[in-house]
Amino acid sequence: MRRILTAALCACATLGSVALLGPSATAATLTITAATASSDDGNGPANAIDGDLSTRWSGAGDGVWIRFDLGSVTTVGSLSLAWYDGDDRRSTFDVQLSQDGSEWSTVLSGATSSGTTSSPETYDFADGPARYVRVVGHGNSSSDSSEWTSITEATVSGPSDGPPPTTQTPGVGGVATPPGAILVPDQDSEYTIDSGGTATAPKVYDCQGNTIRGGVVIKADNVVVQNCRVDAEQQYGIYSDNNTNVTIQNNDIKGVQGPGDLNAITFFGDDTKILYNTAIDFVTGDPGDSHTDFIQTWVSSSHPTASDDVQIRGNEAVGPANPDRDNGVPSIHQFLMAEDYGRGGNSGGDTDGMKNWIVADNRIGDSWNQAIKLDGPDDVAITRNSFVGSSDKVMEVTDASTGVRFYSDNEVGADYESVGMTVTSGPGPA
Repeated sequence: MRRILTAALCACATLGSVALLGPSATAATLTITAATASSDDGNGPANAIDGDLSTRWSGAGDGVWIRFDLGSVTTVGSLSLAWYDGDDRRSTFDVQLSQDGSEWSTVLSGATSSGTTSSPETYDFADGPARYVRVVGHGNSSSDSSEWTSITEATVSGPSDGPPPTTQTPGVGGVATPPGAILVPDQDSEYTIDSGGTATAPKVYDCQGNTIRGGVVIKADNVVVQNCRVDAEQQYGIYSDNNTNVTIQNNDIKGVQGPGDLNAITFFGDDTKILYNTAIDFVTGDPGDSHTDFIQTWVSSSHPTASDDVQIRGNEAVGPANPDRDNGVPSIHQFLMAEDYGRGGNSGGDTDGMKNWIVADNRIGDSWNQAIKLDGPDDVAITRNSFVGSSDKVMEVTDASTGVRFYSDNEVGADYESVGMTVTSGPGPA
């Protein structure tokens, strides 16, 4: 990788960069003077604060708790927990704060560990005064010991100096299942969502790692789809059809196959958020003449919505390298393709135009003409992405788009011939 030095670099240059992520959130670790618990099995509460991940506190039963004493009242902003067998099961718990050990306020309710790591995971909450921090356990997802809550290590931190860090990571299990979510079991055919929530309380559909064979179709506003393994078995993995306020996050998508254009995610609608999904070698079989995109949207008479306020963050979409542009190789032609009103041979639909997008923190492995094609969207920020593919160029932006900014904090691999547009120096928006 090489650093993009200035916004004035010509579009024909072969470029790379190092990421300049800007200041990260930091918080002081607070001293825990003692740990007590409602019960244990011989693995006592002191084991959770001894700095040793090979020891643990364990307690059985719904509502079992461990309490950490900070010695005096101070401001608390987050809690880091490492879970016993945390890479094999998900634990459900509450976090409570108290200044006197008698009156408690719940700052996290029904939180869930990722189930993907035994290392510490940080849980951020609203800053508050406390001497005592209590974790109340509600068991775990294992089949043979589900009544247990077991923590190998805990640390408590004060308020952060910047924006709170995200604990969301790519793929299934990278986001917790919230209380009240609709739990989706394995599906042997296409799964259609036709009931949503409200703008402030969207309805969450959570597969918890279960597999949907046949793809997902969303036909409702105010919906979150997460933690699904999608085996498409057809041309679209997840399809959101003219909906508002839809979040597609932490899904693993594969099995996309022809005929027709092949898209891991196809969406239409304002306030769409595509976050932390993975699509690794997601096309099955010989794609032939099919066009293969991770994300695609357009405006036409059949799909009239010109999508505004779109977020595409934290996704990982990587396909086989295809430097010879062989139609038989199931490579990713484009990470993102967006065509606005009257573009790409389409007609009809909303003439207002797509606008206000951010494409950030994605890992992109395309291999054809360009990684991102924007034909009409306005005011688009491209920032902090890692381009690891081998297309001719990174960006193709037509004269129908205005206000597209490609920031120098993107990383561009050496196998691209050029960025394809002027580079804006410095870090992009958060």
